[in-house]
Amino acid sequence: MTILSDAFFTLHSGLQREGPGDSDSLSWALEVAGTPARARILDAGCGPGADLALLSDLRPGAILVGRDLHAPFIDRIRADLPHVIAECGDMLTPDGQFDLIWSAGAAYAPGIAAALTAWRPHLRPSGSIAFSDALWRTGRPSPPARAFWQAEYPQMCDLPQHLERIEGLGWRITGARWLGDVAWESYYLPLQNRINALRPSADVGMTAVLEEAQVEIDIWRTYGAEFGYYLTVVQPA
Repeated sequence: MTILSDAFFTLHSGLQREGPGDSDSLSWALEVAGTPARARILDAGCGPGADLALLSDLRPGAILVGRDLHAPFIDRIRADLPHVIAECGDMLTPDGQFDLIWSAGAAYAPGIAAALTAWRPHLRPSGSIAFSDALWRTGRPSPPARAFWQAEYPQMCDLPQHLERIEGLGWRITGARWLGDVAWESYYLPLQNRINALRPSADVGMTAVLEEAQVEIDIWRTYGAEFGYYLTVVQPA
């Protein structure tokens, strides 16, 4: 692990989330998907387990599986949520089938098409996938916002392109909506507090990571109306 990676994980250590999300959005997705009380649910790319904790409350009778490549996240879930099946592995290759595959902001890494294709055989009959992805909310984003997202997510598209892509891949959209401000604040406000706490004692490597994270927060604060996370619930067409 490089010094930069060590600094990154030091920054993110203890955070509840690794991206925007909130209980209201998750509850809405469960209802749209018709996820039963005793469902088998996969949180694909679960991070440190914030949504698994929410799922434990929203579907207490469900079998919950969290899957992530970062072993410390999995260790944390096993300690905090011992009833969850926490697996260190590729989120695209889970074991078995599920009533719901939930993925908060993680499908962009392999690509939406690759993720949906990989998950399709892992859906039970009438099962759904619910995932959030970053999209443009304007056709003319400001140069700083465009530059930031071009570096972070070159494949980022707008809403009409997103919907066309999903349907073109052979999926039926059963519900979709933008994440609200609470979802963003639940990630960025704790991250800002963590940056502020680490700054006074930061070395060179840590300072670089802190500044990179600060730029991300500042882009959101200044240009957040130009982009958003869009939550889409889909079933095979």
